[in-house]
Amino acid sequence: MANFTTEDLAFTGYTQTVDVSDKHKYNEIIERIYIDKTEEFEVVNFCNQFLQKYKVPQTRISFQKVENLLQHSILENEVYREELLDWIASNWVKI
Repeated sequence: MANFTTEDLAFTGYTQTVDVSDKHKYNEIIERIYIDKTEEFEVVNFCNQFLQKYKVPQTRISFQKVENLLQHSILENEVYREELLDWIASNWVKI
């Protein structure tokens, strides 16, 4: 099981804040649907989720490849988690 951390990220400059509010349950639902690609914690979770969901090597190189593809210019305006997962899986070998 992939369990990489912020130490394994290839890029820097992510925000380190985690949105904590009284609407915690609402935030959990939203985070299952959307991803904030500028937030360090969400990017780490997304990359780990991808590695767990798809049959790719469970290595730091794969973790960083997911991160790199997540930041691809084609996905600049995409925020839906499932769409991002599908696009990265479809383009894993191509890019």
